[in-house]
Order: sequence, then C-alpha cells, then structure tokens
Amino acid sequence: MTIIKSFTALLLLTFSIQAKAQYFKVSPIKETFEQSGEYNFPVLTGKTPAQNLINTFLQGKELDVLPGKHKISIFENVRPKKGSNQGVTILTYKVLVNTPKLFSVEINSEYTNASLNEYSAINNFDSQTGRLIQFSDLVTKEGYEAIRQFIIKSRKTRLSTYLKTLKSSASKDESVITTYSSCLLEQDKDNLNLDDLKFQKNALYLTRRSCSGSHYFQAMEGKTDIYDNMLTYKFLEPYLNEYGKCLLAAAASKCTVPQSQILRKGVFKGKINKLYPITLLVTYIGEDTFQASYFYDKYGKKTELRGTINQDSSLLLKEEPNYDIPKKQEFFKLKIQQDGSLTGSWNDGKNTYPVELK
Repeated sequence: MTIIKSFTALLLLTFSIQAKAQYFKVSPIKETFEQSGEYNFPVLTGKTPAQNLINTFLQGKELDVLPGKHKISIFENVRPKKGSNQGVTILTYKVLVNTPKLFSVEINSEYTNASLNEYSAINNFDSQTGRLIQFSDLVTKEGYEAIRQFIIKSRKTRLSTYLKTLKSSASKDESVITTYSSCLLEQDKDNLNLDDLKFQKNALYLTRRSCSGSHYFQAMEGKTDIYDNMLTYKFLEPYLNEYGKCLLAAAASKCTVPQSQILRKGVFKGKINKLYPITLLVTYIGEDTFQASYFYDKYGKKTELRGTINQDSSLLLKEEPNYDIPKKQEFFKLKIQQDGSLTGSWNDGKNTYPVELK
C-alpha cells in the first residue's frame, strides 16, 4: 500500500509541475494569407537529435516538407494554391506536455476538398530520444491485451446503448443504424495504438477515431461519448512495464526506450546505395497495411507510399501512382531488424539498390 501511495504521489508531482517546467523552447511560425487562411505551427528551437526528429516528423507529416527545405513559406505545400480552394486553410497547435520526459502536442486544422473538414491529432514524443510514444510502449504485452479487451467491452456496451436509442427514435435514419451496426461487429479488432493518447494529471485519456470515417458521424459521437476512455494511473499501475513506470513517475531518471522487432510510427533516416540520404516517415499502421512517405534529404520533396506488412514481417512499400505524370513506380522491400531498424532494397523500375534506415 505504501508503494502504491508513493507511486501515485510521484505521478501527481510529475504532472503538477509540467505547466511550469518547459523543457523544450517552442517558437511558433505564424503566417496569414489573404486568399487561404491563418497558420500557426510549432518548431522546437535547438539542434539535439531529439529535437531534430520531432521537428522532422511534425513538419513532414503535417506540412509535407523537411525542416529547412521550403522555398518561401513553410506552409507552401499544404495551403491552397493560387486559383484553387483545396488545401489547409487553418492550422493551429497546443503544447499539452513539455517536460524532460515527454513532449506532447496537439495539431488542429481545417482543410477544404469537396467540402470543409476538420482534423486533429495528438503526437507524443520521448523528450530524450525524439521517438514517438504509443500506448503499447507503456504496458506489458499481457497488460496491453487485458486493457484492450476492457476498453473494447466498454465501447461495445456504449455503442449498443446508442444503437438502441437510434432504433427507437421517431426520426430514425436507417443508414446511420446500418453504419453503427457494422461498427459494432468490427469493434473486436480495435488497435489502441491508433487512438489519440492524452497524458493528463492523474490519468491517460484514449479516444478512438470514428469507425465510419465521416465527420458527420464524428460530430454525433462527440455528444454521446462512445469512444472515449479515461484510464487512471491507479488502474494502469499493475499493467505498466518498466518504461511506462519510468516515463510517468521517475521525474529525474533517464528512461530506457524498449527495443522491439515491430514496425513503428516515426522517422527513419538512412541512405539508398550508401550514397543518397533519405528520410522515411511512417505515419499510420493498421493490421496489415501502413502509410508512409519519403524524402530525398537534398531536395525535400515528398513521395507518398502505401505499405503492406507480410506474414513474415517483411515490408513492401509502393509509390502512390501519379496519373498526371506517367512513370514507373518506385518501391521498397524492407525487413525489420531486432533493434527496429529497416534494411532491404529500393527499386525505381530499372535499378535496384540496397537501403539501410534507422
């Protein structure tokens, strides 16, 4: 009991001082364009490896550019082009945590395509390494599965209750009922690493994305609390691994990042044929597919990739086709190493060269 109280006290101490202890200096870049919109984006000032990785991931993912590789404006690749109304029109951020252990930032944006859409994402980084933190990093393998089953059961209960309400409504919409009935059947496949993870004073807050992918449904879900789960640190304590305990409680010690032979979201740097420096960003990982992009460091131009995770854990990444510019698709064949690095080959339809990425 004394240990539990001490652990809880450390947690409260860690998060009670985070508002005062700003570990990284964050200098926002603000720009306003009369024909597009307002933009405000965080840049960590400093040249430590961790800061470089954080800036690279955020700018590569949200702005389609590598740090320092823009021509005129850091927002030039995402804001609407002249004569077009398609692109990001509003971009803001909020630093949620900024301590020697954890840097957490929420990115919010509005963008236009066929319609006006909203987007938000929380990115959590280990402040010492710059590595992205996902929920499974904090708990044991058994703990992750136990919590996953607990959350799935909770969400299925709330979704079932919501479905009953929809079906009994005088103005029921059959298309909405059909969508959420399908969602209920798919709930058992939930991957908690796809949830937004928010570190709060005495709890972790997990929010699942809408299974429908529709902003219309997301607006309704926001009112019904279907996919939100608050996990107190007291609840989490039996399931935390050593890294999780260190990250959340040991304010003064250095946490050792666990290594594992699985694909992770984040930044990978290396060379093609030991000659051409590239940066690979992995931004989304599903059950057997993932999304990524890569840049030649010299030019900073983004190439979108779609990836497949094979049964032997090898990876195949293919360039997204550009029908406006016919060309042979580039592709990577990679293998995950024990330390999480990637090795394999790159091919442009004519030449094949070795690749090493860490």
